[in-house]
Amino acid sequence: MKVTAERIPEAQMRLEIELDDVRVKKSLDQAARRLSQRFRIPGFRQGKAPRRVVESALGADAVFEEAAERLIPQALNEAMEQEGLEAVATPSVEITEREPVTFTATVPLTPEVELGDYQGIAVAKPESQFSDEMLEERLLELRRQHAVLEPVEREPELNDRVTADVKAEVEGETILDQPGAEFHLREGAVIGVPGLSERLVGVAVGEEHEIPIEVDEDWDDEEVAGKTVTFTVTIHDVKSEELPDADDDFAMEVSEEFETFDQLRERVESGLREQTEQQADQEFSQAVLQAVIDRATLEYPPALVEHEVEHMRQDFARQMGQDPNTFLRDDSESGEQLMASFRSQANERVINTLVLQHISEAEHIEVLDEEISADIDRMIEGIPSMPPEQAEETRNDESFRATVEARLVRERTVERLQQIALSNHVSGVSEDDEADESTEDDAVDELPDAETEVEEGDE
Repeated sequence: MKVTAERIPEAQMRLEIELDDVRVKKSLDQAARRLSQRFRIPGFRQGKAPRRVVESALGADAVFEEAAERLIPQALNEAMEQEGLEAVATPSVEITEREPVTFTATVPLTPEVELGDYQGIAVAKPESQFSDEMLEERLLELRRQHAVLEPVEREPELNDRVTADVKAEVEGETILDQPGAEFHLREGAVIGVPGLSERLVGVAVGEEHEIPIEVDEDWDDEEVAGKTVTFTVTIHDVKSEELPDADDDFAMEVSEEFETFDQLRERVESGLREQTEQQADQEFSQAVLQAVIDRATLEYPPALVEHEVEHMRQDFARQMGQDPNTFLRDDSESGEQLMASFRSQANERVINTLVLQHISEAEHIEVLDEEISADIDRMIEGIPSMPPEQAEETRNDESFRATVEARLVRERTVERLQQIALSNHVSGVSEDDEADESTEDDAVDELPDAETEVEEGDE
């Protein structure tokens, strides 16, 4: 067996492997015997037909493919062992010649990660975006959920609910045709594209209206971005939205746990504050991780990304109630777009995982066995319906424990990076402040004495 190895980009090794004729002949003979055992060859007992007869009966390609199924993996394993290679995913193989039998294999290797100066990152933690306006908007949403819709005989106004036939065309092609559509006319609302909601205010009921809308270039729907969408709308009826008063009766209507509107307001405010704090924490975490990634240098095989894409595809299929074995296996445009989205997310996940793994090693971050058990117990306590025997199986499932351990290590690694980033940011601000104060003091010391100058001038 002749092996030629070449290192190629993205942490891969390309092997060209040429097999000797003796080995190939032996493999082909064995393949012919296996096929003659599975298929009846006239005039011969099972497994006794010679190779030339089997090739004549079943085809030379069938014998070769049967031989290759065992020969190629065996030869590849030997070549990798000879070259001292360890694959992190299944190598891709392509047979390039049959005489002599030659194939190439692309072997995905262990990723190479250089972290760079991650200890020097400095990131400010964003403040919570909670505001009184946000609270009032959320309370208004609650009132709208409990609003009464009253039919009115007038032209539509903002916040009315209308029933209408809506048709939309772009460059002569119909992209929407929905008779009897119901929707609210909210300021800033998107009905197909932004701007239509406001344009329907004041139009006559029962008449057909043609409304062209210029769509911005940066609109996220490529089909209409930068184009003119022509809507044909006929409004059939209008209902006014009668909001309940913001009082104690409304609070009790929302939930029996509230007796006053103030109690409802406090609960909504508390939830919003928690939500915006979590959002700020998430933004901080993402900014810190990105700062680390920006300083790192990575080389990793595409096979890792494809492996993650496959996991995402199967998980999404299960969520959608689809068969994971067939979901998105077609070549539809929508399927290709979704797979492209998966691939982008998968690439980001691989980068994040590799960087955090190396930092956890550099920072010697570990999780004790009792900490893993405690975390699993908390998860089990959160599922009161879990049978005791299933809970015990969960506690002792080594695969599940390994998953929990990996998550805890990741969380602690991120926390460590946040400490570094925040500490450096605070220190940096302090140094700048001290520098500014020092500069101001020096500037004051250097100012001329105004009274002295005046006196000297008078003299």
